[in-house]
This record gives sequence, structure tokens and C-alpha cells, in this order.
Amino acid sequence: MEEKNYTIALLIDTDNVSSKYMSALYNELISLGKVTYKRMYGDFTVPNASGWKKMVNEFAITPVQQFTYTTGKNATDFRVIIDAMDILYSGDVDAFCLMSSDSDFTGLAKRLKESNMFIIGAGEKKTPVAFVNACDRFFQLDKLTSYKEKERLRSVKKTTVKAEPVTYNEEESVEERSKKYRKENIEDLSIRILENTDGKPYALSALVSKIYQAYPQFNFKDYGVKKAQDFFDRDIFTISTGKTTEKYISLK
Repeated sequence: MEEKNYTIALLIDTDNVSSKYMSALYNELISLGKVTYKRMYGDFTVPNASGWKKMVNEFAITPVQQFTYTTGKNATDFRVIIDAMDILYSGDVDAFCLMSSDSDFTGLAKRLKESNMFIIGAGEKKTPVAFVNACDRFFQLDKLTSYKEKERLRSVKKTTVKAEPVTYNEEESVEERSKKYRKENIEDLSIRILENTDGKPYALSALVSKIYQAYPQFNFKDYGVKKAQDFFDRDIFTISTGKTTEKYISLK
């Protein structure tokens, strides 16, 4: 796991990346620290922006509308750069995540790194190598969903039950389906965080804090348990007690 718990500014270029990767990337960022600034830039009046508009409430992202005033000029790029420099000089963060597949952000990544910022890039496979190499960490978004499934299969490899995707019974209520889907997301986030700890037990209280950061409305008691430690599947996770009765969690 990264030695530092970063305070991250997430800036999204919606013109050059799909909204379908947002959930997977956000889990990665939560494992690295706390995401404070969350802004997405683009022209949200166009039909193909509908996916990103749904992300506003789900991830509490601030949309920054950018109309295209001049053909051949990318107003979104300019606004991202201006806001990034404003955030840099505020001194409120020590890391930036630039979510884009556009090489135009290579210069911005280099400039932020010169100011001792930790730079996280996130783009699709088509992202130019110049932008990739300008980052301290780079997440190839196309791979994140496949990684998610591989991690789940590895985490349950010691069980006799084959890992299957979540299925829904037609008689289940919307609330029940939502709870089942949320539980899977919580487990995926927990697995992602714990796989970055080099096998060392992780404080359960710290993991719970990250879960609430990602899902503020989540409540363990909704799943019929009194304590957070009872929520986690013991076929996947191990709960142990430290010297001071602090609970720790790790992958089996």
C-alpha cells in the first residue's frame, strides 16, 4: 500500500473518457486516500453526456459546464488546467487524479509533479504513452473491471463455492436488490484495499471509514448484524484482534 494517505483532487475530462469506469476508479482512489475535490468538465447539453450526468449524484461530483465556442479549440482542457492550478495553490491537496485519455494533459501532469504533487492518471487503452509516463501511477480503465472479477475469484479460491455474479429473484423488492448490489460493491472495495497491504492485517476501523467515505448512506445494521466485523464473509476475510482489542481485517 502507498505509505502516504493522500488527499486527492479528482478532475475528469468527460470529453475523452467514458462514465462506465467511474465506480472502479473511485474504489482505487479510496484505497489511496481521501478524495476531496471531485469535478467533471464537458458539455453536458449533448446527448452522449447522459452517462456522466448520472454520476453527479452517485459520486457527489461537481459538473463544470463548458460550451464549445470555437471549432478546433478544446475549452474543457483549458478549464481543467485553470482549476488544477487554483487547487494547487490552495495547498489543500497533495495528489491529483487526472481522468482523461487525452495527451493534452501531459504538460499539466508534469507541471503538478514539479510542485511535488503525486500524480494519478486514469485513461483508456488509447491514452498516449507520453501522458502515461508523466504520472506516478496510471490506471488503464479498460482493465479495471476485469481486474475486479479476477480479484474476486482469487479471494474465494479456498472455498468450495464457485464465485458467481450477483443474480436477482424476480420477487425481490427494489430495496432488496439494491442491498445485494451494495454488499457486492462493499466487498469489492474492501478486497481492493486489502490487496494493497502486502498481506498485513488492516485496522477494521480504518476500512470502515473508507467504506463510509465511498458510501455515506451505508449501514451495517441493514444487513442484520450488530457489529461491522460480522458483515464480512469469513470465507473471504479474516478478522483478528490486536494487543489493544483493536480489530484487524485481512484476506484469506
